[in-house]
Amino acid sequence: MPNRLARLRELATYLGPGFLISVAYMDPGNWATNISGGAKFGTALLWVIVLASLMAMGIQIVAAKLGIATGKGIAQLCRERLPQPVVYVLWAAAELAMIATDMAEIIGAAIGFSLVLGLPLWAGAILAGASSFALLGVRSAYKRGFRAIEFTIMALVAVIALAFVFELALAKPDPANVALGLAPSIPSADGLYVAIGILGATVMPHSVYLHPYIVQDRRERLVAASGDTEDVHRRHLHFESIDTVLALGGAMFVNAAMLVVAAAALTGTGIDRVQDAYVTINGVFGGQASLAFGVALIAAGLSSSLVATMAGQTVMDGFLDWNVSVWIRRSVTLVPSLVIVSVGFEPTSVLVASQVALSFELPFVLVPLLYFTREEGLMRSFVNRQSTTGVLGVVIALIVALNAWLLYTTLA
Repeated sequence: MPNRLARLRELATYLGPGFLISVAYMDPGNWATNISGGAKFGTALLWVIVLASLMAMGIQIVAAKLGIATGKGIAQLCRERLPQPVVYVLWAAAELAMIATDMAEIIGAAIGFSLVLGLPLWAGAILAGASSFALLGVRSAYKRGFRAIEFTIMALVAVIALAFVFELALAKPDPANVALGLAPSIPSADGLYVAIGILGATVMPHSVYLHPYIVQDRRERLVAASGDTEDVHRRHLHFESIDTVLALGGAMFVNAAMLVVAAAALTGTGIDRVQDAYVTINGVFGGQASLAFGVALIAAGLSSSLVATMAGQTVMDGFLDWNVSVWIRRSVTLVPSLVIVSVGFEPTSVLVASQVALSFELPFVLVPLLYFTREEGLMRSFVNRQSTTGVLGVVIALIVALNAWLLYTTLA
């Protein structure tokens, strides 16, 4: 028993990076695709969430392993090891992904503020932008490491998870209907579009770039305390893998709960927009349910906005060796979101489209991840097993095939 308690205490010191990453897996883009999927197709696309979440766990563990084994991130390794024209293409693709990601976070938080406080959407967007700047103040904790940021994000993740525990308790979904959703099926061409949106919303490019970076704080402290040995890094990877599975398992629950609640409240209503879902949930389950929904949406938007800004800075620093102020970057990436809101585009449609765009960006980060982690000279004893390389290769091929299918069905 004492040994078990000591192990749990040790695990607790490692918990954090996985939860920072997990907010990317339940951001407002996920809300839009999950609500759209549940409203239009009931629980039929639940299996996509489960499959995408399992894929994400494997991808993020491999990304963390790269950072632990090399002390470097994907973007930096691309700059050091790939031809310059390739680096610029990968950087441009990554920046477009960051813009799409940030747009989803700010618009989502804007919708949340608008619904909870009764504000027009443009006022919600301004409040979301101001709140995202306030959260950047947490970055002062960088001087002491990432721990303060990790605790902040973990608290926001807890708010989101508890809100959906409450929503599920009110929705009382039929277990048999939920089980049917675990059987793979694509209801229609529109279902394919939403399914790819769910995939793009679940496996996020910026989280893959960020994970190797945020494990560096612990890596440096462990090396300073115990030496730069394989055993030290193996233990780090072991606990980081547990951290990742726990955090992304929680994100899978939130996404599944979101789709199930939408299926219970919205199927057959013709409603598939986040704003209308809030009103409908209020009518079906009551004001407390809709308030929990809105507060969780705000928490998702703001927490994922902070993480997306961190990822964006990592990408620019890694690819170009430019250390741009996070305040400047936040200001620049905020502009497209405010423009989208001011022009009057339908926000839920923008959120879903942004997630589909992220699915197209995924191969641009996953191929370099696969390339570097199978290189024995770089990874040494941490090099991928053939089975890991094979599975990751199949995942990349599946994503490319789904994207190609979507393009074909859209243009045909």
